[in-house]
Order: sequence, then structure tokens, then C-alpha cells
Amino acid sequence: MMNELYKTMKPIYLEKGIIKPITEFEEFSDIINVFTEPPYGEPLTLEDKIEEYNGYVNHGLALGYYNFEGEIMGYIGLMDEVEDEHKEYFDKNIDLLKPLYVYGVATKSNFRGHGIATVLIEIINNYAVNADIDFVYCRINHKDSMSEGIFRKNGYTDLYQEGEIVFQDISDQAFRISDKTDPEGNLKRFLLTPITEKGEEFLTLTGSIPYETKQVSKEKVFIKK
Repeated sequence: MMNELYKTMKPIYLEKGIIKPITEFEEFSDIINVFTEPPYGEPLTLEDKIEEYNGYVNHGLALGYYNFEGEIMGYIGLMDEVEDEHKEYFDKNIDLLKPLYVYGVATKSNFRGHGIATVLIEIINNYAVNADIDFVYCRINHKDSMSEGIFRKNGYTDLYQEGEIVFQDISDQAFRISDKTDPEGNLKRFLLTPITEKGEEFLTLTGSIPYETKQVSKEKVFIKK
């Protein structure tokens, strides 16, 4: 049984192709292979794929962007809740809001540079408006992120806590990026965009988004493991 996101998201026909929900595991397995390509380079076992697929079936939505020849060009994954490990970065009343988490976005190597990821993010932002989502957020690599510029272009800004930009340190977690000495290699940055007035008010009053844009050179950092 697919969750509510799958019930409300219909195929979207565009000039370059079609964006549609992925409902079958075989199709999902093909799409998720995008993450085995550079620079993602994530080894994915059959068990990994099954776990990811079940996560989307129960709590999210996997979308594939196909050209009209049926070839996968890009992928975006969504979760309809704030991840448990992320809740500490928001106010305790976060459960009263309706969030959407962009769990992952990727473009197949031979389609990069054609605006595939930008289209996917625009579609998600529009979907969030129509679905009464209060805010959308994602988590990116602090250093050498491929998607940061695309998200910012689409209205995403830094997550704040106690007036400081939040970084999550994952150096002591199993899925850390690197064992190298450069500490920035294991920092994650949160980006988000409010959708409803309720979402904007909540995120502003709790300090999750700043009242005014701060210069990068003057950033304060709030790091948690």
C-alpha cells in the first residue's frame, strides 16, 4: 500500500520528458543506480535498495524524470516528515507543522548540465504549495556540494538555531563521508524554504531562518554531532 504522497502525485508531462512516481521495485532499483555514479559513488546492495524502497513506500515518494525514449535522466526522493535525527534542530512544536524532506536528488551523468535537477526542485516546490506543505528542507554536504546552488536558486536558505547557522557533524557515524583530517568533509548543511505563512512564521520565530540575510564571511556556526 503506497502512502498519501503517492496517491496525490500524478505524472507530469514536460517539454523534455515526464516526471512520474515510482511504484514498482524493479523500476526503483534502476533509478537508484544513479547514486552509484561519480561523484556520488555510493555502493548499493540489494538489501540497501529494498530498505530505501520500503522507506519511500511507507513515508515518502520517489520520482523519476524520464525522456520520451523511456531513459531515466534524474531522480528526486521525498519524505513526508522530519527525520528523527534532524528534529533537534527545530523547535519542539515542529510536529504541529507539515514538512517535506528532500531526501536525495541526482542527475544521470550523460544528462548533467541540462537543468534536470532544477526542474525536479521546481516541481517539488510547486507540489508543496498545492499540498499545503508548511516548509521543505534538504541536507547537503557543506563542502563541494553539487546541489547547493540549485537549491538556493529556488529559494532555499540556511537553517538557523539560536541565531547561528546549523551544521551537523557526522564524523562519528557509520555513513560519514571521509576519515580524512579535514573536518569540513563530514559536515552537513541544512537548507530550507517556507511554503505557507504558518511555516514562515514558525521558522522565523524559532530562529530556524534569519530575519535578514547574513554575509557568508560573518557566519556563526552551530555544530552538533
